[in-house]
Amino acid sequence: MKRIKTSAPGKVILFGEHAVVYDKLGIAASVDKRSLVKVISAQEKISILSKNFNLEKSLSEDELLQLFELIQSLKKDKNFDEIKELGKKDRLLPSFFVISHLVKRYGFKPFRVEIDSEVPKNLGSSSSVFSSLALAVSRFLGKELSKEEISRLAYEGDIIAHGGTPSGIDNSIVTFGGYIKYRRSEGVKPLSMDFQLPLIFVDSGEPARTGETVPYVRKQRETNQRFVDKIFERLDGIASEALSALEEKDLRLMGKLMLEYYLELGKLKISTEKLDKIVNLAIESKALGVKPTGGWGGGCCIVLAKNQKQANELVKIFRKNGFNSFQTRIGVEGVKTL
Repeated sequence: MKRIKTSAPGKVILFGEHAVVYDKLGIAASVDKRSLVKVISAQEKISILSKNFNLEKSLSEDELLQLFELIQSLKKDKNFDEIKELGKKDRLLPSFFVISHLVKRYGFKPFRVEIDSEVPKNLGSSSSVFSSLALAVSRFLGKELSKEEISRLAYEGDIIAHGGTPSGIDNSIVTFGGYIKYRRSEGVKPLSMDFQLPLIFVDSGEPARTGETVPYVRKQRETNQRFVDKIFERLDGIASEALSALEEKDLRLMGKLMLEYYLELGKLKISTEKLDKIVNLAIESKALGVKPTGGWGGGCCIVLAKNQKQANELVKIFRKNGFNSFQTRIGVEGVKTL
């Protein structure tokens, strides 16, 4: 019985969320919370078991190819609302769509997929799974794909999971790992980092709503492009300054820029009371910086401490206030076979 195991990390967007969709600068790092995918030989159909969603479903070759044609047609017509609705109705649909690309390209073989992920919401949970899945299925089919090809396949899953217009930063960082800077028109550029940021993650306890916030921002821009584009220009400038601060290890400036990013992107009204509470608590506790990360609308915030000692103290403060908070290594290896 043939069996392939793969793993991919989560990610943290340090700067650039939402703005990267519109060709602005993004800075991201991989996070040492990982997804695990197993692909095992089967008899007839292709089935997926998601332990996180407690869901299982099987599709035949014809059903997979019909799915491929349907989503490709909706993409061509820019019918993102219908894509989003399909993804809401079937949480395994994005993973089957990733698989459908490989079946279309390399032919059908029956197999069973088992997915298990420890990646929290808003830290690249969907992209991590799609990248692991693309590597595992391609290897099962006897193909050696480049990381660029794996990343592009993960992006196809994010089209459904993120409501039609993902930026490309999530699939890139979980596939390549490390630290990257990213601009849609320029692609991924690795950053050389030789130190660990004293960063903590604080979970708001609210579900991440990337699939809602990305289309919501897009619709705001369709209604008032001048207002939204001005915000994105300012966010691009903040991210550029942050890149210099990161390269110079200037934590104080980086923290200041995190707050500026939060205030500027907050003008699009995609924060929540709980995210705002985390920000205010971090400021009261004299952290260097704080901002939501990922799609906003819920999920996690990142908090920058002055040093490791303060990071440990901040974890305790947030836990006392009812928020799950943790530290983990960032800048880890990307998608890999186990």
